[in-house]
Amino acid sequence: MTKALQACYATLFILLLNFPVAAVAKGAVNFSDMEHEINLQPWRTYQKLLGLQSTAESYDELTYLWWLVRKAQAENLIYFYDEFNQTVKQANSLINGNTPPEIQTRLLFFQGLIERRNGQFSDAIVTFTEALKLANNAKLSSLYIFAKQELAYTQTLTEVYTSSLLDMQAAYIEAFALQDQYLIATINETYGAIYGYLDDFEQSIAYYQRALDGYQNLQYPAHIAEALYGLASTYRYWKKYDIAIKYFKKYQQQIGYTPNSNISFFSAYGLGMTLAEKGDCEQALSVIKQALALKGVKDYNAELYKRQASCLISFSQLAAAEQALASADAIFAEMPELRGTTWQIELLKIKAELAHAHGQHESAYELLKQYNEQYIQLLIKNSTQRLLEVRANQEGERKTVSEDLQRKSEKIAQLQQERMQTINAQHANFNVFVAVIALIVLLVIVAQYRSNRKMQLLTIKDPLSGLYNRRYIFDYLNDAVAHGNADKMQLSIILIDIDDFKKINDRHGHPVGDEVIRKVADVGREVFRQEDIFGRIGGEEFLCVLPRTEIGAAEQIAERFLTLINQSTLVKWAHEPITVSIGIAALSSQCHDINQLYINADQALYQAKGLGKNQINVFNSPA
Repeated sequence: MTKALQACYATLFILLLNFPVAAVAKGAVNFSDMEHEINLQPWRTYQKLLGLQSTAESYDELTYLWWLVRKAQAENLIYFYDEFNQTVKQANSLINGNTPPEIQTRLLFFQGLIERRNGQFSDAIVTFTEALKLANNAKLSSLYIFAKQELAYTQTLTEVYTSSLLDMQAAYIEAFALQDQYLIATINETYGAIYGYLDDFEQSIAYYQRALDGYQNLQYPAHIAEALYGLASTYRYWKKYDIAIKYFKKYQQQIGYTPNSNISFFSAYGLGMTLAEKGDCEQALSVIKQALALKGVKDYNAELYKRQASCLISFSQLAAAEQALASADAIFAEMPELRGTTWQIELLKIKAELAHAHGQHESAYELLKQYNEQYIQLLIKNSTQRLLEVRANQEGERKTVSEDLQRKSEKIAQLQQERMQTINAQHANFNVFVAVIALIVLLVIVAQYRSNRKMQLLTIKDPLSGLYNRRYIFDYLNDAVAHGNADKMQLSIILIDIDDFKKINDRHGHPVGDEVIRKVADVGREVFRQEDIFGRIGGEEFLCVLPRTEIGAAEQIAERFLTLINQSTLVKWAHEPITVSIGIAALSSQCHDINQLYINADQALYQAKGLGKNQINVFNSPA
């Protein structure tokens, strides 16, 4: 009897062990909450997801979509790009009108990555922009910042540095407000890449190091590897080849977190490029050959072919060098967005070297001349932008110091005046002593009131325009919403941005730009009502808060403002008109707080810019 019971227990135990794990997991695994787990252990989590594959199709549609999203996320981190592309394609085929915005945004984000890796930079920019808008409308803050960051990086690859830096600055501010260490680390990493492409290597290294520190605190292996690779690449661009090689080797050690052998392409690429640029062509050709044999990224392969051609020329293997250049040419022909960039025009320089090696000196001279002309134009374009930004920062600092000194001088003068008044009062006729004492008290009270009034104005007024400053505007909005019912109160805001303000500064100088800001402020004083709160919140950006005003009335007021701007002569000697773009938003049942209210107005302004500028756009709340 005992043996029979033991046999029954053993059979039951075996049956329990063989009970389908997925049947339990189906109800236990919440795929939407796996973000941190995937970043922490991408390969182990991927295996876990694959273990659930046999029963994945039995999930409800939403759960199955989340499973596909997390599978794609893990595949991206472990460099299983073919599988990643297939998973994203499969998930996209299941998207419909009921699919949650978070899943749609993530899939758009993944699609943008695929397009960028294929060299379809224009398509990637469109896709990331679509993800940005969807995340913004759905109030998905983290995804919104990720999309803005990837959009900025993609713009950088086509050497559109101004837009990318502006987008990155906005993303950083938003990430810092959320206090999300992962977001901040990824933004620091992207900043490192952008400054590297701008040849500002010290800044690039600093940002990559911050990203590395952040990822190490989070213990995210894939991201640590990316930061190490960024440091290695920047030291390579900086021509500090020995340090670059050290970091490429650290990267090789770090990528042990994934079994995918194709990931070694990136370390082979970095080492091959570094050795070639260092002049160690014999070793470089061997490593480049290994890299090209692996499954790499198209534009990276173009760079490898260029370095291969240069090394082959140094060894007088001219036919092989021509073949390598032809391969690079073919890749750039498939990637029109890279035409005219530093990467593509370098082909002219290498072709000149090849022509010279063939003894075709005139042809070599013409090719080198073309290269120098195009490269100098790029340097002027990028360096001028950086110089203007540096000058603007310095001028701002000088202006701040100057204003501070002016305020202190005024305070000293005022105190001296008060002292003289007191001395004069003390030498007055004794017969009117009581009256003099009363007068002194009155003067002190008036002086104190004036002093307090001036100090108050300094804390709430913008010194250039004379309008309220950003702090006062947003404090006012906070108080208004805090003491009212956001669903029932009528409150609208008008966000105004001077179109092409940078061009005004570039063409006419900063004093003229300052005058334009003052003129726009004057127009606002004329148009807006006494109860409206009008202020300057940024360089060329203004905000007007309209209490007890519904959005239709706000639009009419904005129309009067735009009409008066168009009728005004803001810069007398400029041939081009000065215009503004306007975005309008209001509190509603869908918009309860000032942060979302400002985001809505900013989105409306962005659309006004995109539709041609010099116009008004009203934010329409989603149904």
